[in-house]
Amino acid sequence: MPIVTVHNAETGEVTTFKAGYGANLRQAAQFQDIDLYQGIWTQLNCRGMGFCGTCLIEVDNMENVSDHSLMEKLHKVGENQKLACRTKIYGDITIKANLTKD
Repeated sequence: MPIVTVHNAETGEVTTFKAGYGANLRQAAQFQDIDLYQGIWTQLNCRGMGFCGTCLIEVDNMENVSDHSLMEKLHKVGENQKLACRTKIYGDITIKANLTKD
């Protein structure tokens, strides 16, 4: 089972959890009560559809996650960034969450 380490950019808190191979990162984090959103976006988000872009994360070990989706290309996320709702986990990763959306 892949291990996900989450660095919360807002609080500085670090959390680690295990997720199933191929699991959706947003859903796995929610199951562990880990908030990937910042501020009011905790409540005002698109619920994993990829429209809002507020679940933006930075990923170490990009080879252990799915490729960029169409929605991520439309949001113009960086090379080492993903939308958590569009991310499948295939190995151990470290992410920085609660990023400010520019």
